[in-house]
Amino acid sequence: MKIRLLLLSVAMLPMLANADIYKWKDKDGSVRYSDVPPASNVKQEPMQGKKLPKATGDAPLSAVEGDVTTAINRGKAAVVKEPADKAPLTKEEAAAKRAKDAEAQKKADEAKQADLKLKLENCKASKSNLATYINGGRIAKTNENGERVYLGDDEINQGKLDAQKDVEKYCD
Repeated sequence: MKIRLLLLSVAMLPMLANADIYKWKDKDGSVRYSDVPPASNVKQEPMQGKKLPKATGDAPLSAVEGDVTTAINRGKAAVVKEPADKAPLTKEEAAAKRAKDAEAQKKADEAKQADLKLKLENCKASKSNLATYINGGRIAKTNENGERVYLGDDEINQGKLDAQKDVEKYCD
């Protein structure tokens, strides 16, 4: 009975060592394989149930210009584009790199949102200025001395053209 239990546990041992392998394309278009999942915004393909290439035991080929050689190392993902003396990323380094990339993406998104907000505010102000010039009437501005100066017809027409250009620039 003990021998059967021992044989069963020895037979089940390889199943415990099985790790998930992920396949994805990075921003350069290179196919990458790793047992560490990529960042959440990257489309990935789990490799469970698929046969992976067998290791030949030969030294990896050196990368040719424009060619990408992908290496699969347990616990490491590496795309050989750089000299062979550069060590592949560890799990911690890969996680730190993904966190850094996610932070950079977050900052880029925030900057894009700020630009969009500024553009919308400029659009609103441009439309308001254009409406003022289109409504006509007596339009006054304040000069550097704080005195009210009324605009003439030429200045109103020029202001209307400038306001129309601003609307075209800031509003889609």
